[in-house]
Amino acid sequence: MLPQATGLSTVETTDNGILLAPRNKAYPITESWEQGGVGLSDTSQGLISHTWRAWTDSKAIYIQRSDLPKDTSKTLLAVSDITEVDLTFDQNMRPVLTYVSGGIAKLYWYDTVSQSQVITDFSNAKNPRVSLDDKRAFNTANSDVIFAYINNDQLCCRYQRERYGIEHVLHQLPPKTELVKIGMGTANRFLFDTKEPK
Repeated sequence: MLPQATGLSTVETTDNGILLAPRNKAYPITESWEQGGVGLSDTSQGLISHTWRAWTDSKAIYIQRSDLPKDTSKTLLAVSDITEVDLTFDQNMRPVLTYVSGGIAKLYWYDTVSQSQVITDFSNAKNPRVSLDDKRAFNTANSDVIFAYINNDQLCCRYQRERYGIEHVLHQLPPKTELVKIGMGTANRFLFDTKEPK
């Protein structure tokens, strides 16, 4: 969970503002790159041993460990009209996806109450993004999946530990600002990469 604060501090790209690999690379909003373990639901090698990719062809969302052959990709969801996708993994290497389908932001996550993967709609969320805040082995017990988005020009987030049920407003943004990526930075700070309109 992010520290309680009245606002967010800003940093220059040259001063602790760089996302850790693979989120430091450029890629379209129809795909997502993330650190993860050796296999789905397999934490035997930790949560930063391999790079994973999720992508959509607008009809489904696929996932694959990036060092494996293309024929090893798996279809996670078959959904229509997908325009954005973002991937992370929870502490047990279960996929957490946020995506936009039919103009509605959705979150695909493991609900410990029902003990199953569920999909939750967030109709007011724009540019939805997800990331496990700290993937280092020593901090797994304290880590949290952050689901962030823009709602009425405000940067907002929800937490896994709250079952994504409470919206936290983090920062007022200039109109039409976009949320591009979120994740841990090189200085072990959790970053929100935004893009203001030109």
